[in-house]
Amino acid sequence: MSLDEQARALLSEVTTPKRRARQRIAEPLRNAQDFEIETAHGKVAAWRLGEGPAALLVHGWQDDNSLWSPLIQALAGIGIASVAFDLPGHGFSSGDQCSPMIAATALEQIAAQLGPIDAVVTHSFGGPVTGFAMINGFAARRTVLIAPPRGRNKRWFDFAEERGIPEEVVHRARELYAAEVGLRSSFDLAAIAYPGETLVLHSMDDDAVEWQNGEAIAQQWPNAELVLCDGLGHRMIAQDRGVIERIVQFVA
Repeated sequence: MSLDEQARALLSEVTTPKRRARQRIAEPLRNAQDFEIETAHGKVAAWRLGEGPAALLVHGWQDDNSLWSPLIQALAGIGIASVAFDLPGHGFSSGDQCSPMIAATALEQIAAQLGPIDAVVTHSFGGPVTGFAMINGFAARRTVLIAPPRGRNKRWFDFAEERGIPEEVVHRARELYAAEVGLRSSFDLAAIAYPGETLVLHSMDDDAVEWQNGEAIAQQWPNAELVLCDGLGHRMIAQDRGVIERIVQFVA
């Protein structure tokens, strides 16, 4: 294959999430209102639990709404509503591909239709997704970023290395991606410097997104606080009781 053919094959793989064999739903959402939001990239499954201003919950790559079960329960316990959704190409949502831009468009439509949104809580890939939405004008009173990557496509290089794909193919894939979606494809979440009150949480043993990503974001966002912990890895941190208590205190 030519360099471009290899690059396009890589691009297709890294933007196509693998679905779980069985869709899951967060236990508290079983009694919530469910919605199908029409977007340009297919229908997005969303849920709203509670009335009034809500916390919008944005999960990460190849995850789903079930990540938020403990947090939704904790928020409901003090009367705060939750809006959760499955990213395009994930869980109960349709579509095959999911980029930060595609997901940000879905986030913006969900916020507009299921709001008012008072706070946003993100995990991992959900951070850059929300960053793109912020560039487009999305705003919340308070933002929580859990294990956020800065968005430099490091995952592409890791993916290529695992499969013995040369770095030149990754660089060409990024060039093609930028040409297709615009220069924002190379954005740095830290550089957005969103001015709203923000809580950044990261575990120092995170082997998927190094904690220095969270540190850099907190340093550049003017009203951000960084909370570091250890022993919670990349995903467990979003369901840890102590972390959830800290998040609830922050968004309340």
